[in-house]
Amino acid sequence: MNELKMQTISDMEKNILKVSTELFLNQGYDKTTIRQIAEECGIGRGHLYYYFRKKEDILIHIFKQILNKIYDDVIESNDDKTEVLLSYAIIQCVYTYTLVLNEKLFRIYLQGSNIEIVRRAAQNILIDLCKKKAEDMNYDVKEKDICFSVTIGYAGECELLKRYYHGEEDFDIDSIVRSIISTRLLLLNIIDHKQVDEIVDKAMVEAKKFDYHDIIAKFHYFKF
Repeated sequence: MNELKMQTISDMEKNILKVSTELFLNQGYDKTTIRQIAEECGIGRGHLYYYFRKKEDILIHIFKQILNKIYDDVIESNDDKTEVLLSYAIIQCVYTYTLVLNEKLFRIYLQGSNIEIVRRAAQNILIDLCKKKAEDMNYDVKEKDICFSVTIGYAGECELLKRYYHGEEDFDIDSIVRSIISTRLLLLNIIDHKQVDEIVDKAMVEAKKFDYHDIIAKFHYFKF
């Protein structure tokens, strides 16, 4: 079990998350209400609030599950499981390509990126992942640099992907992915530009090997 896994949750929480995922994908996060989620689950709003205090909390759990799925797929497929920076880069590649290949999921991501609590939660998930892997592999990375890497990288990611989603010229996805990964790796301050370029090149190649249709298809059947 990887370090991102959520704690064991009840059957009701699982049902709420599954119902919410379907509603968010089909009509968007912004247009989905707590009342709708509760009605689809066959419970009252008060009952739902017992499990999730806010709609944002549900979205955070869903994003965490998406990252869990991608993390597991990357780790399982990566022959060199000792290279934390390459795994980190591949995860970012796969995550970004997965988002842009599904318009509904992409829309949820962009809507979530406009919510401060969701943005901060997403950053914290990535910070924890990076810190844990750095510790496991004895990388001497300062916590401040990890925070800068993730926070600045995430801000740039959101802005670039937003422009890509709206069809702005000169924003092709491969260039965006390369820029995001390069920025994050450089801000860790443990490798130079040449090493960063080598890792990014490898990550881009590995990311192309994934079956994104299979990954996306499984989003409707999350094992929460």
